[in-house]
Order: sequence, then structure tokens, then C-alpha cells
Amino acid sequence: MAMWSLKLLGGFALERAGESTELHNRKDRLLLGFLGLTSGRPVSRDRLAGLLWADRAEEQARGSLRQSLAALRGAFGEDTDSVLSAGRDNVSVKPSGLHVDVEEFERAAANVSTLAAAARLYPGPLLDGLEAPSPEYDEWLVPERQRLEDLAASVVERLATTEMSQQDLASAIRLARRLLDRDRLREPVCRALMQLLVRDDKRTEALKLFNQCETALAEELGVKAAPETAKVYRDILGGAKPAEPVAPAMPTEERPSIAVMPFHNISRESDLDVLCEGLAEDITSGLGRFKLFSVIDRFSSAEIAKATSDAQEIGKRLGVDLVVQGSLQRLQDSLRMTVKLVDAATRTQKWSGQFNLKAADILSAPDKIMAAVLPSINSQVESTLLERSRRKPTLAAYEHLLVGIKHLRGYEPDDNRLAIEHFDKALASDPGFALAMAYRGFADIVYHGYDASPRDILEAATSLIRQASVLDPEEPRIWWLMGIALAYAGNLDAEEQCYRKSVELNPSDANALAGLAVVTVARGQHDLGISMFQEAFRLNPYHPEWYWVDFGSMLYVCGKYEEAIDSFSHRRNPHVWVLSRIAACYAQLDRMAEAKAVVDRVMKMRPNFRLSEQRSGSWAADDLARFKAGMIKAGLPE
Repeated sequence: MAMWSLKLLGGFALERAGESTELHNRKDRLLLGFLGLTSGRPVSRDRLAGLLWADRAEEQARGSLRQSLAALRGAFGEDTDSVLSAGRDNVSVKPSGLHVDVEEFERAAANVSTLAAAARLYPGPLLDGLEAPSPEYDEWLVPERQRLEDLAASVVERLATTEMSQQDLASAIRLARRLLDRDRLREPVCRALMQLLVRDDKRTEALKLFNQCETALAEELGVKAAPETAKVYRDILGGAKPAEPVAPAMPTEERPSIAVMPFHNISRESDLDVLCEGLAEDITSGLGRFKLFSVIDRFSSAEIAKATSDAQEIGKRLGVDLVVQGSLQRLQDSLRMTVKLVDAATRTQKWSGQFNLKAADILSAPDKIMAAVLPSINSQVESTLLERSRRKPTLAAYEHLLVGIKHLRGYEPDDNRLAIEHFDKALASDPGFALAMAYRGFADIVYHGYDASPRDILEAATSLIRQASVLDPEEPRIWWLMGIALAYAGNLDAEEQCYRKSVELNPSDANALAGLAVVTVARGQHDLGISMFQEAFRLNPYHPEWYWVDFGSMLYVCGKYEEAIDSFSHRRNPHVWVLSRIAACYAQLDRMAEAKAVVDRVMKMRPNFRLSEQRSGSWAADDLARFKAGMIKAGLPE
């Protein structure tokens, strides 16, 4: 648990092990507050200087930033390195070293079982009482403050229909009152507070609150209370239990962003779990082919699904307008699939569909869902876009593919062998299943050590993936896998073409975009490559850890050693080659003591380590020489 605690809700407070630490300068507090809400992501010094010292010349603003960072180092003292990372170009806080109350509140608000705790964790607005030092800072602070205030309001609304103790009920009522004190036009909160007051045996006060709400709406907006609020009033007046609050409808964006969540296994049968995940992934991939949508990577959706099923919270965390949710239930001789499209801002259901599917039909379900979802978002979509003529594999093959992919993504000693077994079974069941064929070829490369694979293995695997691309040229994942195979074969031009084809087929494929970004940097287009990888981060904010390793390697090649160290440091349990690149970064920065400490870790992990074993990956000879030079300078043996 982090020793340092930063409280930003209701004001500002910095504490170490319960003891308050003062930051007397307002801009020092605002700087730490901004960094504390970036979840460990690096922020450029130029951006920070512009936010806090926009009224000063560029060099003077950067100097003021240096002074403010010095003040933070003074406050954190000997703990600075575990809390703050300040490189030449970027600054970030380390989540492991600093507990931020906003994050705790958001986590509690995301789960119905901790809603009451969330009500206690929101004492007031973000950085309350601290005035923004510039219009630029205000442009960030005002919407962020509003977002958290809205989240607190949603907590009250949900608690109005949630069973809780008398103590928790009192906390919910206090929060609702504070929200209305700041904005008496929050009608949903007023409606929820009426329901809470009835549960607290304060029926008269609830009825009085309705009159106050009506008066406020009439005086300031010239409107009457919503029918939902009036119904709650009538229910209370008549002694009936108030109905659940209904959120008002809001318009969607012209080009919406979408997250497809893993399907819920209603039957709780283990053999349906992998099918629930696989259907969500297929729908994600399918929707991504239509440039009408910005589709969040399925890995991020799966991570968020572990914390919440509330569409509004999903929308806020992933930054999406719409959420696709579904469930799968086994009936006697078929499967029932229920799918709904939800407006994340309002939790309004925009569309829903139910499919009773026999085993053979479930394989075409993603296309059926797209055909129904698309018109509800944009009625002008041509129905011809939804034509899907490619043959579907048999169900047994499909299930083996999903299990194989799951093993291939795992880190257990036997995972790669098991992945190959399942891909083989998929192909035995359906020899023409293109995606299973591509994954089978790629699995061989993984099993034999990626670029350490013997030449004949690489050639055979690449040939198999190429054969898959002929069978199904419209499947973007096949082109991505072929790009990786060609990278290990050292064919940079063909690798780039494959990634571009994959991104063309599915513009929201973060993995393919990340691969293309690495190639772009390898070609010397550093700024463009970094920008592309940052877009991959945006599309897949809850990405696998290999993103950090590839991004760190890119930053090293670009000469951004501080940022590279920060990126590599996100890798949990880093293997020797990640550590060797961290050592190279320190050496290039002439921080030799730190470089030596990392080298010692490498040699302790693998006493016979030699740089001659370094893998090339997709890097050119010049880039590999740059890596090696830094590692030699750090003291790693050749």
C-alpha cells in the first residue's frame, strides 16, 4: 500500500502515513493535483508549463515548472523516487507510491456493492477552493470536476433503489443534500433524495422537496418537473413505493465510439465462458471494419468488465459513447443470445435483440448483431455493407480456436504447447478455417522462441499464415499475424504492408497499429511512430504489458531514454532483455550507478548472460547496434 496519500476531493491534502505535509504554493498543489489524476501516464513538460504558467514566456514557464518540481521533491524527501518520475521531457507520478482519493472513489462508485462507501468518499468537488491559474488549466479542471460531480450524482441515484443500512442511508442523504446545495437544478438527484427520505421515514420532507424542485425549475428554466419526478411525488403522496428513477435521453455523437463487453454467461457453464469472450472479440473486430465507428480494443473492455457492468461507468472509464452488452444462456437444444446497445451517458437502451440459435447458427451471430446495431446508430448505413459471404467454421473448430488463443496469451510453462494442440484440433475439424490456420503458424514461431526460431520453422509458419490470408483476405487479424512473422524473418517492407492492410480492414485494431508504429520508427520517422503508438494506447487503454516494452524500445531508438525507462518500468517481473534495455538507458544518461544496479540484477537472474544472444525483433541493424552500445556501456558482457 502507498505510504503517501493525495486527497483532491473537497480541497487538497497531502499526507504521509497519516501525517499532513504542506505545499504552501498554490501552483505546486495544482501541479501535483493534475499529475495525480493522470494514472501514471507521462505528461510533457511543455504541457505542464502551459497549464500553470501560460502568462509567461516559454523559457520562464519551464523554469517555474522546474522550481515547482523541486518543491514537490522537497515535500516527498527520500521517497521522491518512489512517487515522482521527472525526465528531461516528461513528468509522471507512480501510482504504486501515491494513493489518490479520486481513484478510490471511482472504484467504489463502479460497483453496486460499494456504492454506500462511494457516498462517504465524496466530500466535495475536485480541488475545491483552488482557482485555476490559467484558461488552459480551467479547460481541464472544469469538465473533470463536473465529471466527478456527475459520478457522485449517479451514486445517489443508484443508492435510491439499493438496500443499505441506516448508517449508509444517512451518508447517501448527506451527499444528495450537498449536491443539491451546489446545484438545485439536479432533478434526478432531487428525485432520488425524495425516495431516500421516504426510506428514512421523512415523508413530509420528501414532499416539500418536490415543491422546492418545481419552484427552482420554473424560476430558472421555465419548465415543469419531469414526468418521472412527478410520478415519484404522486407515489409518495399516495403511500406507494416510488418507482426507479429514469435518466433523460441524450443525443449520440455523429461518429460514435463503442465498447463491446464480454458476454455474461447466465447458465454458468464453464464451456460457455470461452464462447462468451470469443463472441465479444468477433463483434469488436467486425465493428472495427466499419469506419463509422471508433471501437475500443477487447482487452480494455474485458479489464473494465471485471470492475463494473454499469454502462455509464464503462463509458466514462473507456471514453465511449455506446456500450454493447450481451448474455448467453443454454436452453434444451439451443443457445439464447441477448444483446443490447446502451447509451453510456444516460444508460438508455438504444436497441436490443434476442437470438435463439442452434449450434450451427451461433457462428453467424456477430454479423446478425452488426446488421441490427448499425441502423440504430446511423440510419443511412447502406445495407450492402453488412453482406458477409465468407463461410463460417464449424462450432467445434471455433471453440478450439478460442481456447488456443487464450493459451497463446498465457504465461504458464505449458501454454504454448496447449495452444498448438487446440489450433490443430480446430483445423482437424475444419481444414479451411483461415484464422485458426494463421494462429497455428504463429504459435509455432512463439513456441520456438520468436526470432530465435530456426529458419525452416519461420518459413513454414509464414507460408501457413500466407495460405490463410488467401482463404480469408478480409480478416484483419491474419494480416497482423503475418506482419509479426515477417518481422522475425527480417522483411521490413512486407511487414509494414501487412500491418497497413490490417489497419485498413480494421482501423480500431490497436495491436496492428502498434506494430505499424514500431516499423515507422525503425524507418526513422520518430515523431510519427510515437504518435501512432499513442493512438494505439488510446484505442486500448487497458493493453497487455508488451505494449510498454515495445513503446520503451521505440523511445530508446528515438533517444528518449528517461521516457523509455518509465515505459519499461511498467513491465511487471521484467525478463533479462527488458532489464538490459533499462540498464542501457541509464548508461546513455551517464547514470552509471543505476545502470550497474540493473546489470547486477540481470547477472543474478542469468549468470551466463551474453549480449551475443540478443534478438533482433523487427529492428534494423543500426538500431540493434544502438541497443548493444548502451548495454556494453552499462557493463553487460558481450
